[in-house]
Amino acid sequence: MNAGTAQMSGADLTAIQLSLAAKSAWRSVWFAQAGDLIVSPVAIPNDLLHYVGATLRFDPSTVLVLVPENADETRVLCDFTLQSNTIVEQIRRHIREKTHWELCACYSTEGVARLAAMLGIQQNGEDFALQRGPDLLNRKSHFRQLATSVTLPLPSGCIATSSEELFRAVNSLKLETGSVIVKLDNGAGGVGNVILTGKESAPLPGARETRRVLWPSFDPDALWSEMTTPSCKTVVVESYHLARSLFYLEFEIEENGSIAYVNSGNIRLHRSEDRAERALVWTGLELPSDLSNEQYSTAYAHAYRFVELARTLGYRGMINIDAIFSIDGRLLFNEANGRWGGGSVLHSIADRLLGADYSHSYVISSVRNVRLNSLRTALDCFVDEGLLFDSIHKEGVIPLAADQEAGTVECLVIARDRLVGRNFEHRLLRIV
Repeated sequence: MNAGTAQMSGADLTAIQLSLAAKSAWRSVWFAQAGDLIVSPVAIPNDLLHYVGATLRFDPSTVLVLVPENADETRVLCDFTLQSNTIVEQIRRHIREKTHWELCACYSTEGVARLAAMLGIQQNGEDFALQRGPDLLNRKSHFRQLATSVTLPLPSGCIATSSEELFRAVNSLKLETGSVIVKLDNGAGGVGNVILTGKESAPLPGARETRRVLWPSFDPDALWSEMTTPSCKTVVVESYHLARSLFYLEFEIEENGSIAYVNSGNIRLHRSEDRAERALVWTGLELPSDLSNEQYSTAYAHAYRFVELARTLGYRGMINIDAIFSIDGRLLFNEANGRWGGGSVLHSIADRLLGADYSHSYVISSVRNVRLNSLRTALDCFVDEGLLFDSIHKEGVIPLAADQEAGTVECLVIARDRLVGRNFEHRLLRIV
């Protein structure tokens, strides 16, 4: 569970990014199966692990959770920790009990590849990982370079490595739509992005802030100093297009090089109740996406070409690609990530509970920030409200993980159609 590492989010992590890494570990417990060994950057609550086992029907006592010393303080499972003698020996002692193991990591880093070699676990794609190849698929500048080579439709844009280049790029690209987006090269989750617009605007999707700028007084040096970090001195600047649909497509490049389509979903955001907030709040995801057949087919064909390129480069593992259909109907791709995506856990749960073809008969969605302060409280509340997932009727709500610091729970909703799903979501968000 090595989300939030320097390779994924940069070496200069904010408190928000560290918190997101911890939350990612809790929700990723839902990948677990009987007999697994989980290496986590934070302690996994026993009640969560037992609830996962009860829901997915395996014995949670067969799962061993290994948390490195002091990991709860850093909340990130870095390569140095993964290769430490203590961790390697603890893993070795456990895996001797079985002959066949697979190593599944959120991000295929150099340290993950070296750990696999130390443990004697063969992995196709490890040579690519040893040379830090997956970083190619997790940098916004590299995405533009690679996507151009397979003719993906992209917003107009360029890569800037100085404040002078940033100034020229912003002044040129603002002419197309009146707005530009500036992206830190290795910022994950939109926290490294800022939208600049010449007119008054509510918060727009895709960035931590939407900022009105009087173009003649635009200060590139100030923005450059604000956005870049000691470990990242590259930004991508693009014309910003209003979106009618925000969605992603996820694939897996398997060990033998086969490309498997995994899922596609809508990315959902809403305006904060705090009107002073300068970013939209990420509500969650909804699978499958509600694209028309024509839109989906077009997006899939383009995305598949990018995934084929990633396979040819040597990458193996999960890969997800974000895109929009703009309000004028254009398909534009925004970025790709070679790692677990936000929908990976949701898809895994649905696949195990509903079957591989679940997207033909069900709509699943995630709902973040439900106002309940613990898993136990959530379970009791959902039983009382008739919301808890029913394994017979195969509908209802599954609490994924509780964030006790924030006093909220992230939930998965399983429904037969979008209308029923939205009703579940509405009831969840009314809970106080």
